[in-house]
Amino acid sequence: MEIPTQKEIRINDKFDSKALFKIAPFDPRKSVTSPHKHNGYLELVFLTATSGTHVIDGRETAVVPPCLLIIKKEQVHHWTLTAPVSGYVILVKKPFVEESLDRDIRKLVEEVSRYSHIPLPSGEYLQALSVLLTHEENPLCIEGLFKAFLAKALEKKSHSIKQLHTSHTLYAQFCALLDEQQLVNHVGHYAQLLHTSQQNLSIACKKSVGLTASEVLAERLIHEAKRLLYYTHKTVAEVAQALHFSDESNFSKYFKRYTGLTPSAFRKL
Repeated sequence: MEIPTQKEIRINDKFDSKALFKIAPFDPRKSVTSPHKHNGYLELVFLTATSGTHVIDGRETAVVPPCLLIIKKEQVHHWTLTAPVSGYVILVKKPFVEESLDRDIRKLVEEVSRYSHIPLPSGEYLQALSVLLTHEENPLCIEGLFKAFLAKALEKKSHSIKQLHTSHTLYAQFCALLDEQQLVNHVGHYAQLLHTSQQNLSIACKKSVGLTASEVLAERLIHEAKRLLYYTHKTVAEVAQALHFSDESNFSKYFKRYTGLTPSAFRKL
């Protein structure tokens, strides 16, 4: 099966300009689509009733509900589904994952993105979560429900989230240290613990997630800093000390570089 040339590929955008997360019941008018890409977001399609085929980058898969279809932002896809179609469509932009105060959401999104199709033994649990998500407006509740949705969808997969913590890859071992130990603002500290060089650690991270070791550590540090600023009464100086920055000024410059805000400004949001 041929994939259309780049000039022929339509790019769909189902998002409002400022939205980072969206869920809606499947639109029955879109049961048959032509090849297209998405405008910078991950699409998860949870189907409870239909049949047909789904094609991603030229690879065709039979659709047998209940199932979850996963379309990454760079992929070209289309489907032919038989009416009636029942289910939900979830759209997730990268900043939603990056700005989440729950570090497990990033891991779960990374894990679900390994797949293009996940057959489900039952759709009842995900159906209930989808209904709750469509009516929820509280950002923290949305994160919690979405986390539960992903964890349940991945429950029966061989590469489950539990195995991410026990994997023997250098990147996974690095992530395990970041999860289990107090964060230290120095890649060399973790390279020494893993008995490798900073260069090797960065290569492993780059191969796994496309980020250097410093960038992976920076994401964790910023997430942890946001949690401490949001959930605790620690001063900015105390947060800087907790994250092993040399002083408050150094921490503030680091935080602003990655967020565009000073720690004090973030706390006032």
